[in-house]
Amino acid sequence: MKVYLYIALVLLLVACQPPNRPTKPTGLQQVDSVYTQADFRAYGDYYNSNHQVYAIDLLSDGLVYDSVWHISGTGCNLFLSDVFVHRDSVTRLPAGVYEMDSVAREMSFLRGMYFESNITGSYLLTIEQDQIQQIILFTTGTMTIDYQDEDVVIDFELYTADSVRYHGMYQGPAQYR
Repeated sequence: MKVYLYIALVLLLVACQPPNRPTKPTGLQQVDSVYTQADFRAYGDYYNSNHQVYAIDLLSDGLVYDSVWHISGTGCNLFLSDVFVHRDSVTRLPAGVYEMDSVAREMSFLRGMYFESNITGSYLLTIEQDQIQQIILFTTGTMTIDYQDEDVVIDFELYTADSVRYHGMYQGPAQYR
């Protein structure tokens, strides 16, 4: 008798479950992934680690830089604060595959993190009417850099701490300052 009662209870529980549970939104489903403007910065051997350090700041359609490099508009801003390359790479980022890491090593870039009450490393800002709406930190991933004529081509495969995948790309001029 107890077996029948147990089976009836299980069947009742299964029958009460909705047939198609909605999937949890990832937060990256409606985020831009094609970048149309870029700002590349060279910092030299900033950390005295025997690596050249670069930063990459990318804007999607709808965002612009003003005359003092502040961002305005509506869109996405993908920022990589620390990209480490060989100490002789003083004119531009070398082509190749870069891996996200938490330490300074050649052909790597820093993972997103909070450091002394600030965000640093690899992160994405969603911006609406000049206001930051969301900050997404990336903790693992790769970036492939290639050059076609005068353009740089960057392909990103990035992941959040909860393994949500983000794929982004940029193709255009690589102006360093």
